[in-house]
Amino acid sequence: MADLGKGLFQGMAVTAKNFVGSYFDGGRKERLATYQYPEEKMPLPQNSRTFPFLVFDGQAEAMRCTACKICEVECPPQCIYIVMDKDEKGKPRQRPKVFDIDISVCMQCGICVEVCPFESIKMDCDYEQSKYDRFEDLVMRLPDLLKSNEYYHQIKPDEATIVDANLKAEAEKKAAKKAAVKPATPAPASATASAPKPVTPVATAPTLKPLPAPPDVLSEPEKKAWLAGYQSALGSGAVTWPPTGVPAAPKPVTTATPAPATVPSAAEPASGGEDWPWHDAGLDIKQRMELAKDRSLADKLMAAMAQTDCHACGYDCRGYADALGAGMTDDITLCAPGEEETAKMLEQVLKAAGKR
Repeated sequence: MADLGKGLFQGMAVTAKNFVGSYFDGGRKERLATYQYPEEKMPLPQNSRTFPFLVFDGQAEAMRCTACKICEVECPPQCIYIVMDKDEKGKPRQRPKVFDIDISVCMQCGICVEVCPFESIKMDCDYEQSKYDRFEDLVMRLPDLLKSNEYYHQIKPDEATIVDANLKAEAEKKAAKKAAVKPATPAPASATASAPKPVTPVATAPTLKPLPAPPDVLSEPEKKAWLAGYQSALGSGAVTWPPTGVPAAPKPVTTATPAPATVPSAAEPASGGEDWPWHDAGLDIKQRMELAKDRSLADKLMAAMAQTDCHACGYDCRGYADALGAGMTDDITLCAPGEEETAKMLEQVLKAAGKR
């Protein structure tokens, strides 16, 4: 009976201690869990999120967003609307002219952040979004969305530091790649005027056996396997047929003279490695197609793309062109930045090549 009610009195003692201590400055902050909002605001953790914003480096003109529209396509409630900017001559610019987010619809899922390949859209921590108008005032326009990289570092320093390091590493990789494909400087005339070197016989490259086109009787997986074996054979220099694991199609009996060994245009590699002068989003589609008019089918298909390498289609621009040319996909509507203009040009190029 001695312990009857002991716990009750202990709890009341703790309550009384905190009640009295809350009136003294020494124990006020430790005992009070209530913030005097809006004068006093609770600090938020770095992983908190409310609505998206767009990051720019330095000046607002140097925004990271390229208007690739991946976030617009992937947004579950479809609350993002983007229009690509154009200059006075009508050429597309790699930046948005219109970027709207309806925060009355946004569910703060963060999918737009996950799919952005340019680290341009991030989730904010600003929860004070009360408005008088529940329609127009709840649509955030481009000027409202733009916030500096310094602001990003303030609200999420750890995440922003990692993003900056990744962007720097990617920029260095691209610079090294450009330097590697840069043509060598020709030697001065004085150096070439030396004594003639003895002529040595050059070994003749072996004649490659022609590869037949993929037979229609194969299933889709078998066609993909055929393409993989075909490209592997081209890369090794020793073309053999059939590739391992893929049955050869029966050869038709014909008396016509066999055609010379040729490579299907869809699988032709671009001459000179990355010799793609049209791979510039600042060029309009007519200029890009003009630069590729005498090139292979894959090059023409690539020139019709928006040239942002945004991966909205699941490839980069070259990969999408190769997939279309090889018949691995027949969907010409996957280029989100190019929109209907790219789809129409792809249809036209494929029809001209007899693939539609």
